[in-house]
Amino acid sequence: MSKTRFIATLFFMGLTAQFGVRASDEPIGAAPQTAQVQQSWQREFEDVCSRTQDAMTFSQAELTALIQRCDALQGKIDKLDDTQKKVYMGRLRMCRGLYAYVLESKRNEKK
Repeated sequence: MSKTRFIATLFFMGLTAQFGVRASDEPIGAAPQTAQVQQSWQREFEDVCSRTQDAMTFSQAELTALIQRCDALQGKIDKLDDTQKKVYMGRLRMCRGLYAYVLESKRNEKK
């Protein structure tokens, strides 16, 4: 196992241990239209963050796209209440950080 893959595996294990939060959980009493909007960003969040285990297999272009999707989600998460924002933003930062780390590693390997 390469050093980069080992570090990525440890990082992912830390993500799941610290932030084992299901993104599909809806807040109690959410208004129907608010729930639809919320489900939209939550589906995107879950899709983006669920791919961290495969980060080493993605191309540089795919990693760049995932980082951009993480950046786009930040604005939506900023609008949440403080508790949700703290949980989701923390996990999003970790996901984005892993993708950025793997992307940088792949760029350095080609040099």
